Parts: sequence; structure tokens; C-alpha cells
Amino acid sequence: MRGLITVGAALAGALGGIALGTSPARADGPGAIALSRFEPTPAGDPLFGVPSPFVGGHLVPRAVVVLDHAEDPLSISDGDASSDDRVVVGSQSLLHLGGSLSLWDRLLVSASLPLALAQSGDGPAAAAGGGEPAAPSSPALGDLRLGARIRLLGGERDGLQIGAGAMLHVPTGSSDAYVGEGAVRVTPQLVLGGRTARLVWSVAGGAVMRGSENPSTLAYGGGAAALLWDERLEVGPELRAETMLQGSSLSLTARERVAVEQGTSAELLLGARVRPLPGLVVGAAAGPGLGEAIGTPSFRAVGMVAWAPPAPPPERAESPDPDEDGVSGAADVCPYTYGPKSADARRNGCPVEDQDEDGVADPDDRCPEAAAGGGGGDPARPGCPADQDGDGLPDALDLCPAEKGEAAGGAARPGCPAAPQKPADQDGDGLLDDADACPRERGPASDDAAARGCPARVRVQGEEVVLLSPVVFRVLKNDPAPIDPKSEAVLAEVRDVIEQHPEWTRIEVQAHTDDAGNARFNETLSTARAEAVRRWLVGKGIAAERLVAKGYGSSRPIADNKSAAGREKNRRVQLLVLEKK
Repeated sequence: MRGLITVGAALAGALGGIALGTSPARADGPGAIALSRFEPTPAGDPLFGVPSPFVGGHLVPRAVVVLDHAEDPLSISDGDASSDDRVVVGSQSLLHLGGSLSLWDRLLVSASLPLALAQSGDGPAAAAGGGEPAAPSSPALGDLRLGARIRLLGGERDGLQIGAGAMLHVPTGSSDAYVGEGAVRVTPQLVLGGRTARLVWSVAGGAVMRGSENPSTLAYGGGAAALLWDERLEVGPELRAETMLQGSSLSLTARERVAVEQGTSAELLLGARVRPLPGLVVGAAAGPGLGEAIGTPSFRAVGMVAWAPPAPPPERAESPDPDEDGVSGAADVCPYTYGPKSADARRNGCPVEDQDEDGVADPDDRCPEAAAGGGGGDPARPGCPADQDGDGLPDALDLCPAEKGEAAGGAARPGCPAAPQKPADQDGDGLLDDADACPRERGPASDDAAARGCPARVRVQGEEVVLLSPVVFRVLKNDPAPIDPKSEAVLAEVRDVIEQHPEWTRIEVQAHTDDAGNARFNETLSTARAEAVRRWLVGKGIAAERLVAKGYGSSRPIADNKSAAGREKNRRVQLLVLEKK
């Protein structure tokens, strides 16, 4: 039997000073007992009964409903081995309604109210002289628990976090139903815990100081859970215990007191929690009681459902120079577009808009150094001459736009001379193939042989378009993946390279992140970024059916995420040729 109390034959005499006549032992307002030693953790904590230093976000509300059932939490014996123990409380089922609110990513305030749904048992035996036992009653309201906790050290996903707090039990419960103590209880606590990619753990300890005549206790425990299924499943054990500081008489209800010895109540639970939807948590746990102290059940089962949304990522402060062009604040006429300093206050911080003065702004000009000419140029390539070499084939379809050829030009080389002179210049950038490091992609001449004739920011390596300059995304509240205008130059070169390879019929635009943050969040963010690049390329003339966007989150790192340099390399955009004709 669990929760066994031995009552000596001299009990009535020992308590005679507070007894009246021959009725059960009574005290003048000593309080009662909240029998259950299971205290559900605040809404949002990762374990069932061991609190965590976790505090996530600011003004983030969370709620939880917990149902726990204990078998045989309290029996008493008169010390006679020949007589049966009296089952005071044979079973107890409690419903806990809880909520919490996180503040400033540091402070958590919480509340929990228990309700006894069902209880069974005989109540304590009457003292000498007879009388009816006080059987447990239900439904009955328990003591309201209010809590506050502050995280002193560590962040939400750090391996070591330290927190401190306190719980206050307000005597709102029934003093005759084993769910209320009739007096205030205060429990200061110290909590340690942490979280890694595969494990969450916590240990906690504190003193339960009672305003009633019942003795104070030390409450402590620890637990851990493995994180599985992309952190949507938690499975692990936890052990909780409460030790009475000294032997004493103990109030079971407002009318009955019994003598108890100093002892420890302990329980072991094995539980699992699953998040089937973002914010929704469903869990269950069960395990045995350990020892014979009061309140220790032979078995306890726990079920819970909670609404516990994750903390939103912190908002980044707006930079005084968001385009990083060296012109800050109000002086930058184009604060989100990279541009040089200018003596003209009307153009300070803005890019040169139209180098070839053809009426097409450079960000939209496919040929910023070649005027479109009369007739508006090629409508498929804004800012470009319709037919630079005058061979009757639009430049968009001409593989040799600077070299006059036949309109048919052979199926493999439309717009190129039928019999090109050798050595050839396939990309028409003025550099012969023998001296061109990138013979299929146009680029300027260079003293560097490895870069001669290549685009400044892009290379084609096998089936991949490699970006030598990163695509930068700004952080805006209403747009998860806005492309920074200063990245338009590298994207313009990507667009040109794709146009120079009409044989590429399907290209995958990939986006990758580092491992900071939740894996699902990273996958969503990378997908949005890949789609943003795809939309930009389609908006600049690339056929939509040639491009497919794919976000890989942090699943394909190319460098070590433990360093800032490695994480920066992992935050990247790649393009991979999937199909050719």
C-alpha cells in the first residue's frame, strides 16, 4: 500500500489536547492537505512535472489542460499487523486548467487551477469513541497556483539555461476533499535546463513553505526527453520527489490530524509529447510511486493537451544604411538601392540610372552600355538593339548577336555564320574561344586568364550556375524574402547566362540556410527565398516553365555551422541544370 501512515494506539491520547470529547482529533484551524504531489508544469514547458527555465517570446500566451489519475495515494494503519489498512483515498482524478504568458523573452507568469473530478476511499478512521469517517468528496475545487519565473542565463535553444522563480498557492480549495490546505503555500525554486538539437533536459528544486501547521517540505526533480521527428516528438523519463523536513502531526482535513514520520514521496514517469500541428501539443505519461510517504500513489497516469506556439524570431532593428552604400539616413535619396555618393543632393546614394542614355533605366536595361536605338529596340530585351548584327534574327534568339550570320544558321547555331572562322567566338564577347575562359558566357577582357571573358559574378561549372557574389535578402516584417537591390547585379548576370544557354530547359533555383532556428522554419524561409529569385528571373524575361524553386533549409550545409564564416557560406542561392535538349 502507498502513502501508508502508522497511527499508534495512543493517538487519541496524544492528540487529546486538541480533541473534544470522544470525536475524531480536531485542531483549531490547522489547515488540511492537498494530497497530490504531482504539480503540472506551466503551459509551454517541455516536461510534465519538472519545470524548465524556458521563457519564449514577448506577450506570447499559452494554455494547457492536464488530467492526472493516482491509485491508492493514501492509506493508514493502526500499527496492528492483524488488522487491515484503511484506504483513506483509494483513487484521485484531478483536472488542471493552466495558462502562461511570456514577457520580454525573460519572464514567465503562470496560473493553474486543479479540480477533483472523482475520488474514492473511506476517509481517515475515527479516533477512539467512534464517529463517521470523512470520505473524500468530488467534484471539488483545489488551491489556485500562481507562478512567476525569470530566466537568468542562456537563450531559448542554449544547452545550459538557469532560471529562478516562485509559486504561490492560494487557499481556494475545499479543506475536506484532500485538494486544499486551507492556508497559503509558497515555493521558491531554482531551475536548470537546456536544449540541443536532439535533447531537452531540466532539474529543479525548492522548498514548500506552508502557512498551516503541516510541516514544510523540500521538492525536487529532474527529467530529460529525446527530440525526434524534426523536434515534433519528445520521449523521456522524469523523477520527482518531496521530502518532509521533520516528523509531525499532519492535517488530512480541517477536522482530522494524524501522526506521520519523516519520509520522502517520489514518483517516476515515462512520457511522450507530440506536436501534430504547429502550436498544438498532445501528451501522455505514466509510472509508479516510490516509497511509502504520504501522497505517494502506487501508480499515476497523466494526459495533457496544450496550445503552446513557439516564440517568434526577434525583429531586427532597421539599419541606418540598409543598402550599405556608405550614405546613411536622410542623406540617401535611394536608401534601399546601392549607389555612390554624389555632389548632387538629388542623386546622392542612387545608382547611375541610364549609362547608354537610351531611356531605359539601368536596373531594367538588358544592354546598359548599348543604346536600344530607333524603334524602341527589342521588346523581349528592354534597352537592347533589336538586332545588333543586322542579320534578321532578334538578339534574344541569336547565338552570335554581335556577328552577322544566316537567319537559319543551322539548328545548333541560329544567327551565326554558316561556316564560322576558326578560332571561333561562340559567345560573341570579342574574345576568341582559345583565349576565353568562359567561351559560352559573355564577359569582359581581363588580365586574369582564369577570369578572361567570364561574367564578373557568375560561373558555369558542369551542370551548376555558381554565384561568386551572394544574393542578399533584407529582413522586412511583411515580406519573408525581399531581395536586396544591391543583389540585382549578380541576378542580372544569372539571367544573361540562362539566356545564353537555350538548351537548358529546366533549371532548379535552390536556396539554403544555416542551422540557426527551427528546421521547419528554415525550410519555409529557404523556399520563400528560392521563389523570390525565381520570380525575379521570370520578371526579367526568363520563361517561367524553365525554372523551378526549391528550398532545402539547413539540410545541405557546405561548411561547418559552428563558425560565423561557415554559417555565412551555408546561407546561399544555387542554380542546378536539371534537363537539357
